[in-house]
Parts: sequence; C-alpha cells; structure tokens
Amino acid sequence: MKLIKWSLVYLGILALNNFLQSQNLFAHATSAQKIKLKEEEIRQNMVAISRQLGVTCTECHNMKKLTDDSLKNFQIARDHIKIVEILKLNGMDGKKDAEATCYMCHRGQMKIPYKEKLSAH
Repeated sequence: MKLIKWSLVYLGILALNNFLQSQNLFAHATSAQKIKLKEEEIRQNMVAISRQLGVTCTECHNMKKLTDDSLKNFQIARDHIKIVEILKLNGMDGKKDAEATCYMCHRGQMKIPYKEKLSAH
C-alpha cells in the first residue's frame, strides 16, 4: 500500500514537472514570437520613416551594427521620433484628425524644406 502511495506521489511530481516544463517552453515560444513581431513592426516603421524622409537606412544607421547610436543623424532621428510619438499621444493619432508623421515636416526630404522666419519683436 505504501508503495502504491509513493508511486502516485512520484507520478504526480512527474506530471507537475512535465506541466511546468511545457509552460516554460510555451512561455519561451510566446516570448520569441513577440520579439519577432516587435522586430517586424520596427522594420516596417523604419521603412515608412525612410520613405517619409527620402533616405536609405545608411543615412542614420551603421549597417554593421544597426543599434549603434554614434552617428549624428541617428541621434537626431531618435529625438524626432520621440516628438512624433508625443504628438500622437496628444491627439494627432489619426483617429479624429491628422496623424503625426515625419512627412508632416520633412515632405520626403531629409532636411526640412521650410523654416519659420524669426519675427523682429
């Protein structure tokens, strides 16, 4: 009787262990899928930005290490992306009115083609 009891406990532990391992593998697969989707979203955003600015990836990125932020244009782009995100968070999300994008200012050119004249006050 004790042998059957311990056998059942052992089988329960094995089942629990298998369940936990499957959950961990599921969590890992889900995490990997989320990372892949995130990378795809980033790539699509970068393609859209490059079109809105009329540039290629090499304008801002070191092609050997895409996350290298040593290039001046990379730093400027990062700041400008933050500006666009702030505009979207404050109502320019395209739901009711216009959506904030790089094209709003850049019009397909890397350098903004228009600058506000300083007033003589």
